[in-house]
Amino acid sequence: MLAALILLLAAGAAIPHLLGRRVALPSGEVADAVLVFTGGENRIAEGYRAWKEGKGKELFILGAGQEARLATVLPGDAEVSPADLPRIHLEGWSANTLENAISAKSAVVPRAYRNVILVTSDYHVPRAYLTLREVLPPTVSISVIPVMSDWRRQGAWHRLPRIFIVEGWKYWGYRLLLPRE
Repeated sequence: MLAALILLLAAGAAIPHLLGRRVALPSGEVADAVLVFTGGENRIAEGYRAWKEGKGKELFILGAGQEARLATVLPGDAEVSPADLPRIHLEGWSANTLENAISAKSAVVPRAYRNVILVTSDYHVPRAYLTLREVLPPTVSISVIPVMSDWRRQGAWHRLPRIFIVEGWKYWGYRLLLPRE
């Protein structure tokens, strides 16, 4: 009985991660914006790198915290020219995935963006993509840059079950509770 329950929990958590592998990666087309859902694990650095490489016209760092400043959140070697400053947006009020997506919507919709790149941790892709897809208009194309998480480092294997099971079941909670338009 216990083995069946463990198998059910693991299978239920695995499904979102398998679905997350089917999200689109950025194409060669320049996106209107790079949207970074903060939360550690090099997400900001990867989003900044993608923006600096020209993958997106604007960079939105969402959920950086109330006291965040560009100088403290950008990678240490980041040099931003005064001409580029208006294209980097730092938002500090959102504190979770749903709030990040709502904040993204407040940037995307008024500017009539057609395509965006979501940057988040690899384990977070299914839930973050689902949430952003539910919040943004269907006319907005979303591609994803998954950032390799710390759990992949040698010696961090103990985090694997917790991260994937908890994230997988959070996905199902969001799937059930997010309002559909």
